[in-house]
Amino acid sequence: MMKTALAQINSIALLALLLGCSHTTNGEATTHAPPGSAAPVNVSQLDPGNYPTSPQPALGNAGSEDVGRLVEGRRMAPYVVGPWQVDPTLVGANSSGASIIAVPLDLSRAIWPPIAGGAYNLPFVVGFVSERQIPGPNPQMSLRNTVLRFLNPAEASQAAQNMTTAARNMPRIPSATPIVTEPERPLPIPGHPEATGTVLTFQEGAQTVRELTALSAHGPYLLIQIARCAAGPDCEAQLAGHTLDQQVPLIDSFKATDPTDFPTLAVDPTGLVARTLPPPADQATSTSGAAYPPAGALHLEADPVQTGPLLSAAGVDYVSVNLPTVYQAKDPSAAQTLAKAYGDLAAKMPASQSASPVPGLPDSQCTRVAGSNGLVPRYWCLATAGRYTIKTIARQLDNAQQQMAAQYKILMG
Repeated sequence: MMKTALAQINSIALLALLLGCSHTTNGEATTHAPPGSAAPVNVSQLDPGNYPTSPQPALGNAGSEDVGRLVEGRRMAPYVVGPWQVDPTLVGANSSGASIIAVPLDLSRAIWPPIAGGAYNLPFVVGFVSERQIPGPNPQMSLRNTVLRFLNPAEASQAAQNMTTAARNMPRIPSATPIVTEPERPLPIPGHPEATGTVLTFQEGAQTVRELTALSAHGPYLLIQIARCAAGPDCEAQLAGHTLDQQVPLIDSFKATDPTDFPTLAVDPTGLVARTLPPPADQATSTSGAAYPPAGALHLEADPVQTGPLLSAAGVDYVSVNLPTVYQAKDPSAAQTLAKAYGDLAAKMPASQSASPVPGLPDSQCTRVAGSNGLVPRYWCLATAGRYTIKTIARQLDNAQQQMAAQYKILMG
């Protein structure tokens, strides 16, 4: 599948776990004591390093169409079907992950550039893409689901037509990506005669890849599914069809903002983002700097199938994604339960290693998690601050601990 420049940051955003440990050792991470037995915090030992310890000023409105477009894309996230909702085995993170598509050139995050070119001259508004695969180094199945919004239904329909034509007439030149090795083949999508499916066969490294591209216009939206299955085209067509079964009614429930009103959109309507440690400017992504309801936040979780019920049980209403991730639970006890549950997930991960807790936060848990699918190993730390569960992730343990200390001070004053 196509790779993106945001791979590293999106991979960080997708990871979620942990709470409470000892010195670094080989083997599984130790688990935390049951909620309700929280040890007192020693604020004097909290070392935030060079990270700020005060909330940001109120973030106000977008103020410009470009910023408002990103805000609208984040608003769309809960209304885009995650691949794991179609097949629960599709939880593996890859380098693409989830992303907002804010400009036409970013359409290559959703679909091959020669196909995306069919929409370059049309009035595109904004989109959201989510991708998962079966875990492992050689995944046998993957699905990328994208919702693109155009100015009106006629433009969305034209985009679908143009892109279908491009998909069925791929260039055969060395500079094109991908270079197809067999004739493009139409494939119907079960239960969705409005969708056009095209199977492309091409080389990816030493492997011959077969990939289905399904395109369908629905009102002002263009719905795109990119599917791969080792089992064959019938599997790919079924994946696309089942995605559309859920995606069509879901996007119909989204209350879209008129583009002329984008500058007036509130960047932080919950006020939680201003209280979440911001990343350095060069680490900000299209999905960071936002508070999502759980349905949107699951696009950024390591294992949404396991995480979804945990967020529901803890009464989480918003998840703020910045340098750390902050989960707003219904009460302190629920926050502790959520952190404990994340810790249990971390302890079960292959080759996880326990690490020293955050100084001053005895009920914190830090774990070194081995990289998967080529991802660099990182330290994950989990702790609670009142009704909030905090997750920090960094390549260096001291960075993860300092971020946690700073975030705790921001939330607890």
